[in-house]
Amino acid sequence: MKNFFSLIFIGVLVTACNFTSAENYFDRAALNSNKLVGFGSNDLIRFIELKETNNLFIVKGNQVKPTTKVEEYIKGYIIPDIETNIETIRTLKATEETKEMIVKSLEVFEYAKNTYSKEYIAIAKMIDNNESADAINLELIKLDSLKVPRFDVLHSELWALALPYAEANNIEVIIH
Repeated sequence: MKNFFSLIFIGVLVTACNFTSAENYFDRAALNSNKLVGFGSNDLIRFIELKETNNLFIVKGNQVKPTTKVEEYIKGYIIPDIETNIETIRTLKATEETKEMIVKSLEVFEYAKNTYSKEYIAIAKMIDNNESADAINLELIKLDSLKVPRFDVLHSELWALALPYAEANNIEVIIH
């Protein structure tokens, strides 16, 4: 009898450990997308400000190290953080209720990762090489016109799924 109850307890414990709460789904799939707010020229302008104030860094292993290069900051901090978010989202077990939100969240993060890996890096190199402000601004305008509209659509579609999910699961969402 004692062994029987031990087995039941272990079964309950394993089930509880594998259970992902509604709030956890929401946080990982939707709320983490707020890290991408500012996508486009606003991000890069902020990166320039970070460069000017010596506040750029990269993460190597468990260490945070300063850098003076925007390209290194993007490659050594921003993109790895996006990749971590993608992996975290992929670990979520899709349910009928969460499947669309997870798929849309992956679309948002993959789109951002691709843009950071290509367009952002190209502009970062210009910034790091001290190219003219006019040339950089022209690329920022192109980035905003070619990449931001699609990102905004994907992000809005994600939140169109996430907000009803939050409401249905009594998750408090504060919108500013």
